[in-house]
Amino acid sequence: MSWRFVSLPPQDGYHMITSFVAVAEYINNGGKNTFLVFYAKEPFVNVGVHQEVWLEVDLEFARKMGIPVVRRDLGGGTVVITPGEHDYFIVIRQEDAPKNPNELYQKFLTPVVNVLRSYGLNASLRDQDIVVNGKKISGNGAMTHGNAVVIAGNILLSLDVDLISKCIKVPTEKFRDKMAKDMSEWLTSLEKELGYIPPREEINKKLKEAFEKDLGIKFEESTLTPEEIELWEKLAKEKANEEWIFYKDNRHPDIHTERCVKISSAVALCHVDYKARKLLRITLKVVNRKIDEISISGDFFVMSPKGFIEYLEDKLRGVPVRIDEIKEVIVNVFNEKKPIIFGFDENDLANAIAEILNKPEIQEVI
Repeated sequence: MSWRFVSLPPQDGYHMITSFVAVAEYINNGGKNTFLVFYAKEPFVNVGVHQEVWLEVDLEFARKMGIPVVRRDLGGGTVVITPGEHDYFIVIRQEDAPKNPNELYQKFLTPVVNVLRSYGLNASLRDQDIVVNGKKISGNGAMTHGNAVVIAGNILLSLDVDLISKCIKVPTEKFRDKMAKDMSEWLTSLEKELGYIPPREEINKKLKEAFEKDLGIKFEESTLTPEEIELWEKLAKEKANEEWIFYKDNRHPDIHTERCVKISSAVALCHVDYKARKLLRITLKVVNRKIDEISISGDFFVMSPKGFIEYLEDKLRGVPVRIDEIKEVIVNVFNEKKPIIFGFDENDLANAIAEILNKPEIQEVI
């Protein structure tokens, strides 16, 4: 089977996070499976589609340093993208992709694992990440776009822990110091492991060889079509719009809180971070013993359908704050929409909401 291999020059954040959509449209129109590779021209903060910027990013520092905040169409956590990464997008027809996320990652990330092993590194796949001796060297995520499946990932060439830790929102400076120390312990890079950074051309050559061997495909060196470039420019411009960047924040402007507070005898507002397979951040406003508003955010991945989280939030509004009724709505929505989610299931969500309902501030108003 013939694939395109497209190597692009360095890009800004808005172009990086929209490139694969233009390629997915090309594939939806009958184009070839494509491996796209490039890297960031400058640092930017990249938040997941299901995250609230105010909860994740130190906006004061980012603005002071002129570091853009960019919201991608993929799930996952907030990452700070720097020129020290080698980024790739694997965009394929749906019929060529396993439906199970674990099998999908296994199939298409094994060649990347093998590239790292070719440098003598003890690399292995852990969920959707690639680790070397237990330390993450490659983060990956997946989504569907029409009839195309996209896997986005990177190989860390070098690591600027100081910059990354300063871009992320933390409760205290002491916590930031601990986070920087922790990141040094659970993240690694080729520079750290090898003592040098291999040339990008060499990494590309190894990626091509590994994918051809492991998947039984043949690459042709290619470029994007004029139609892809035209759509890409349009999408990048849209993603630079603040309405998109802060859409999740602006969807819930009245429930920005990281704690629990009783507002009146009938109103309470509460936030909880719940660790399922991925982090779930739930903020809930109760008015007159009903869910007045709920925000479901976090670093999970919803591969399909598009807009599932917003649909679920809307369905939960107005539901009495009894866990059996809430769980019934959640189960019904999951049965109706049949979402493909990596990071949590309906039981995790019900348990996270149950944890909020047990908070004293909520108990006092119900």
